[in-house]
Amino acid sequence: MADLQKLWVEKYRPQTVEDYIWQDDTQKRAILRMIGEGSIPHLLLSGVQGSGKTTLSKMLVLALNIDPTDVLLINASDENNVDTIRDKIKGFVSSWAMGDFKVVQLEEADYLTHNAQAVLRQLMEEYADVARFIMTCNYDHKIIPAIKSRCQQFRFHAFDKDDIAERIAMILISEHVKFNEDLLYKYVASGYPDIRKIINLIQQNVVDGSLLPPTEVEAGDYKFQMLDLLSTDDWLEIRKLLCATVPAEEWEAVYRFLYENLNKSGKFANEAKWEEGIVVIADHLYKHGIVADPEINAAAMFIRLASL
Repeated sequence: MADLQKLWVEKYRPQTVEDYIWQDDTQKRAILRMIGEGSIPHLLLSGVQGSGKTTLSKMLVLALNIDPTDVLLINASDENNVDTIRDKIKGFVSSWAMGDFKVVQLEEADYLTHNAQAVLRQLMEEYADVARFIMTCNYDHKIIPAIKSRCQQFRFHAFDKDDIAERIAMILISEHVKFNEDLLYKYVASGYPDIRKIINLIQQNVVDGSLLPPTEVEAGDYKFQMLDLLSTDDWLEIRKLLCATVPAEEWEAVYRFLYENLNKSGKFANEAKWEEGIVVIADHLYKHGIVADPEINAAAMFIRLASL
């Protein structure tokens, strides 16, 4: 019987280096060396959402046996101004540590204002002997160079879809959930590259011990329906679906999703045809930034793709 009371993203979050999905061998060796030495530098973990940045941050704190009183967690999407840095963080790092050093886990650091980052830089320098900062962000170009230069940076890319499907299949098996492999891959494709989003959506749609397709009301997401329509090359219905459901600010995500899944269309299974389709998508993505009406631009793209 599936445990639907506890969030699976937390229940199955890797706690040890053995369970963690590493980005590459270089990252693994560097982190294992830090754990072996019992110390870390300031760290900046950047890259796509749901790729394991927060999990690595938490895992490091556990592996280093940091006393809970020596750890401060701040989410910069909620607390991102100078006052947070000066009052909360400075007060924390300037107080006596139970262990060798304190750790500030600063989530979504790219939300910090420029002034807040300038003050943070000073703290990182002043308290480097007694405090370490582990910062995560999606967009590292929003982090000022002075902070980057004081950190060892690890960049996180999207995991391979097969690896994600394998990990989630293990979760479903552990929860005694019956599932269809094709349906599982459809969930992976619809939420990719955000593993957290995929797991949450799957958990929401486990009913009586079986994984079911999301209903339109529950999903509220065009991507799942779009995958079905791509498999039948129903470009008219794809155009109708997206023009009716996608807000203006999300059209860029549509282009990326279409680029990643165009080969699921029978028409574009041929490599030469796929390349023609990608050129069309790229052309309308470029126009997206300059047109007055993104919906009309996207509708024109689907008409072109249907006619190839």
